[in-house]
Amino acid sequence: MAVINVPAGGSINAAFVGANPGDTIRVAAGVFQENVVIPAGLDRLRILGAGIGQTILDGTGSGGEGITVGSAFVTIAGFTVRDYSSNGILVNTNDNILRDLEVLNNGNLGIYTAADRNLVINVESNENGSDGIHIDGSSNYVIESKFKENESIGIVLHGVNNLALSNKVIGNSSEGIEVIGGHIVIDNVSKNNGDDGIDVGSDGNFIFGNNFNRNTSDGIDLSEFANNLVFKNNVKNNSEDGIDVAGGNNNSIVGNKVKKNAFTGIELDSDSDENIVDQNLVKKNVGPGILLTSDANDNAVRENTLSGNTPDIQADTPADTNNTFDENDCQTSSPPGLCS
Repeated sequence: MAVINVPAGGSINAAFVGANPGDTIRVAAGVFQENVVIPAGLDRLRILGAGIGQTILDGTGSGGEGITVGSAFVTIAGFTVRDYSSNGILVNTNDNILRDLEVLNNGNLGIYTAADRNLVINVESNENGSDGIHIDGSSNYVIESKFKENESIGIVLHGVNNLALSNKVIGNSSEGIEVIGGHIVIDNVSKNNGDDGIDVGSDGNFIFGNNFNRNTSDGIDLSEFANNLVFKNNVKNNSEDGIDVAGGNNNSIVGNKVKKNAFTGIELDSDSDENIVDQNLVKKNVGPGILLTSDANDNAVRENTLSGNTPDIQADTPADTNNTFDENDCQTSSPPGLCS
């Protein structure tokens, strides 16, 4: 295997001509105004810049993507990719690693892939014209990265079985995180976004240990979907509901801290049936702590601790008799039969 050096003022694309699978291409500090296209046939290639803010791919005045990945098992690290008219990075292949990158102010998506098993770690994708990162493939991993002030959504997980772990998703114009397809979302901070902290748009997602704070709409929106587990999240200071299960069935809302949201803490409405709402701490929401509207049926609301809500639990007739309310500890006045 060889190490190929690209000096300042050189061509990254030209380095691919003499490269072989498994080689390393090291790119010096400098500004490179080219659309980098990694061709097929260079699997296991490493392409390494000198670091964020030092090796810069600048798309000013050029069309297309900053980097297009056409081989598999490629590692890309140490670049700033900025000002391209389309996507910052387009990944067409499986099993690649994107690490230690800044993807900034591109015209469309910061990073896009419809492929599988790619790892994105320690990346900042900010101020892009659409989503910070958009994944349509399966079993991809987005870890310890930042997605700030993008013009649409911070993180989009479509496909199936993708993971978002320990990311910061802040100040995006639409949702912080969108999941469609059954994914795992753990230990992320999603705050100050222009819509929901997370929009759950499918069945079978696991939402655990996240902070959904100060978003313009709901902290967690579970509209019309089933079999999601929402476990031990911190949901506070959102401008609408903390957790809204609007028409969703068979979801488990367990062990969350839901505080100081501007509407309801946890709401089950629009024919939300057969959900479990257990062991949540629900405090100081402006409206009801837990609200079941008249069309919510066969839900179980148990062992929740509530205080400072208006009221702590509200169940609109006939939801007050069509659902189970057991062992809830309410500190604020609530209708009879809903609290212990």
